[in-house]
Order: sequence, then structure tokens, then C-alpha cells
Amino acid sequence: MKKVLFTIVMLAAAAMNAQYSSSAIKRGSTQKDTAIAVQEVIVTAKKYPLQTRVGEYNQPLWSTMRMFPSTRVYVMNPPGTGMYEKWFDIRDSRNGPAQVRMRDEFTFGLGKRLQVDFYSHTVYDGEAGDKAFAWRGFSWELRYALANWGKIWGNPTLYFEHKLLNGYMGIEPKLLLGDNLGKNGIWGLNLIYEGNLAPTREQQEREYAGTASYGYMVNNDLTVGASTMYRNNDGNSAEYYIGPLIQYRFNGRTYLSVEVMPGLTQESKVSRSTVILAWRF
Repeated sequence: MKKVLFTIVMLAAAAMNAQYSSSAIKRGSTQKDTAIAVQEVIVTAKKYPLQTRVGEYNQPLWSTMRMFPSTRVYVMNPPGTGMYEKWFDIRDSRNGPAQVRMRDEFTFGLGKRLQVDFYSHTVYDGEAGDKAFAWRGFSWELRYALANWGKIWGNPTLYFEHKLLNGYMGIEPKLLLGDNLGKNGIWGLNLIYEGNLAPTREQQEREYAGTASYGYMVNNDLTVGASTMYRNNDGNSAEYYIGPLIQYRFNGRTYLSVEVMPGLTQESKVSRSTVILAWRF
């Protein structure tokens, strides 16, 4: 765990050196607004408020970032924009050492309220003193928002992920909801199914899950809140987690999101913690 925390600190320090720029803001709703935004970004390095509406979907700036590690909201990339994210998913087992799952994710805005993501999955696992890195596989994701932001309650977005992990082909469809809550509050809710395409029930490893998150924007850079997660493992066991989250925006391109959720039942893991460092290009 100390090594993981040290890695996080080093990544955050590197992010501080990035120049402020945001391709999402540059693609404003009018040419005049875009010209002003570009001038302010280049000359004054002004940070825009997280509630600023950006892009042709008229979405708030906060929705173009992963504010909640466990809960997704809307499409994060207006047309022609992209982002890279490095994930550390730390799962502390009750019956063994912690497992660290890592993801390298590239995400792109396609237009027409569509977004596509590509993931490479690795893992740091094994018994104490015999841990090793290994490649788990590859997955891709497609999101489709049903309407521009604010046109439908909850801004419903359809999510589908196809996976090739550990020798199995799997799917993970989701329904994504999220919106503002008051002046500084934001929320998200996901309904999830996850399973392998396999001949036997045991190999299918079906999971039915839900996540919910709330965030409060303390200022233009810092958001704090809480997340909860419920996972039902095909009726055999149920896991429940709840815990705090924090996101810090270093500049227009880079932010760090951290979420720590202790398990609340004996069937749950001791905790599930997620750290995400993102860079928009």
C-alpha cells in the first residue's frame, strides 16, 4: 500500500507541471465565446468554473471529468476531444493480500452524443513476498446520451462495455444518470449488469450492481463527497460499500480523483479504493 501511495504522490507532482488548456472549453457554443475562452486560457491561464456550459451538448464542465471514480455520468468528451486516464483499483481482501488492478484508458468524443473508450488491463497480485505484474486483457466501451444536457431528467446515458479478460469474453451494460443538485452539488447513479459469455453459470460470474455518488464543489478546484456501492454475486453473496471521495483539479487538463470505500458486511472486501489520474489532450 505504501508503494501505491508513493506512486500517487509522484503522479500528482508531475501533473502540477502541466500547462492549463482544455479542448472541451475551446469548443464552446459560439465562435465569439470560443475566441474569448482561447485568449483567456493562453494568456491568463484562467480556470473556468465547473458549472460552465461547454460543447455542443451544452453540458456543464464538471460532466467532462470523472468526478466519481465508481459512478459514471453522461458522456465526458464533446466531439473531437480526447482524454487519457490511469486507474489504480485497490481491493483489500479479508482472506489474503490486497490486489491492485490497473487500467490505461483512452476515451474519445465521436459526436452525436457518442463516446468510445479503450482499456488495457493489468494487475499486481499474488501472495505476500511473491507479487507480480500481469496483463489481464483488453476492453472497449461505448456510451450514448439520449439527449443534450438538461433535456431529460437525470440525463440518461446508455453504456455498453465488451471485455476480453483472463481468457473470457464478457459484457457490462449500464444505465448512467446524473445532474446538478443545488448550486454546488452534483450526483450520479448507475445500474449495472456484468457477466462472462460462457456455457456454465459458474463461468458466467454474473453480478448485479448499483452505485450512487454525491459531490460538493468546495471551490473551482476541489470537490468532496461520498459514494456507495452494492454488488450481488448472482444471488450467492452481497457486498455493500460506502465511503468518501475527493477530486482535485490541477489545471484544465489534469485532475486526480480518489475514492475509499470500506466494506460493511462480512461478504464484502475490507475495502475498495480507486485512484484516477486524468490528462485531457
